[in-house]
Amino acid sequence: MVGNRCGRAASTRHAVVLVVWLGVVLPAWLGNPAAVAAQEDHNPPPQELVVTEVWRVHGATLLDGLTSVTGLAEATTGAIWVSDMSRGSGRVLAFDPSKTAVVTLVGGPGEGPGEVSGPGRIAIAGDGSVMVYDVGRGGVEAYTPMGEPLRRVRFPVRVSWDKGFDVLPSGGFVVSGSIAGIEAAIHEFGPEGRLLRSWGDQAQADSWRARLIATGGPVHGLSDGFVLYSQGAPHRIVEYEIPGSGADEVRERPVASVTGLLDAPGDAVIVETVEDGVPIRGFNVSYPQSRAVWMTEDGRVLNVVVSEEDGESIWQLFDGSKESASGDARLVAETRAGEAYWPWFRCRNGDILASLTDPVTDIPILVRLGLAIQPVDRPFGGGQR
Repeated sequence: MVGNRCGRAASTRHAVVLVVWLGVVLPAWLGNPAAVAAQEDHNPPPQELVVTEVWRVHGATLLDGLTSVTGLAEATTGAIWVSDMSRGSGRVLAFDPSKTAVVTLVGGPGEGPGEVSGPGRIAIAGDGSVMVYDVGRGGVEAYTPMGEPLRRVRFPVRVSWDKGFDVLPSGGFVVSGSIAGIEAAIHEFGPEGRLLRSWGDQAQADSWRARLIATGGPVHGLSDGFVLYSQGAPHRIVEYEIPGSGADEVRERPVASVTGLLDAPGDAVIVETVEDGVPIRGFNVSYPQSRAVWMTEDGRVLNVVVSEEDGESIWQLFDGSKESASGDARLVAETRAGEAYWPWFRCRNGDILASLTDPVTDIPILVRLGLAIQPVDRPFGGGQR
């Protein structure tokens, strides 16, 4: 590993107050459901879901500057890991935001141990290993929490336009996105990289290219072996039971849906233009869609929809109890934040690591978000959709 010193990371504290009506009484902190005792009041007063920026680090202060954040995670050491697609070549960095920014280059571009091709989403295994999905190579690069290379897992197929990645309790991996020739949205790989099964509907579009680009959504591997999945668009959250050895059927349980919140982009993800008589094909992937889904410790489901064009993110909390057999929305709270926070990782204490873009320089900004519930000391007056 190569250590690099740069200027002190910018650290500020901001709060975005999101007023919602809670149908049930929530714990004081979403990441700590035991923080308050259960209450019997069936008519709770209005509450506020408060999203607070615990810290903010501008990407320009990290090494020679970030170009495009494609993954974020917190290792068991407390270090923040970043996948950065830097000027056509990817790299993986790690830093401690609480000190003078000493940035470690964990993995640069290349084929050697720990080196990467196109690093993306990052997940933490049960033993603390840091797993980086490398879409450029088609597999996973595994590291110790200290950043030493462990092993490389190659997949027999490449999941492109990936929208979700996590490590399963079995040691395998779940990736959401498109595989050429396989009409499915979610794919399970064994610990050694073998493709075990694929399932889930592709995106709705007439063009095969549009289906390829828009298919998938965020995933969360649960401790009981289930997989939580939030379809990018249209809106639908499902829990899947992964079968054991020798079984093929993946059973699904609808968790929630909000009709009309997100429309399928269809063929609109492909943009055809002509410049100087030359046809040019581009891609519009900034349409509003679910970017993260997690099951909290108290069994609720936190889902985050990002609308980059509108410069906002929609935070939703659902009742995710297994007793719910229907797909009807069990929305506990829903509100909008005036920042297009792109959530990447949920920390052990319930905080969220996210990124956004500097509107002036287009350089990524990294933030750590704390979520809390607070009482409202004024009459309830909106905030709910």
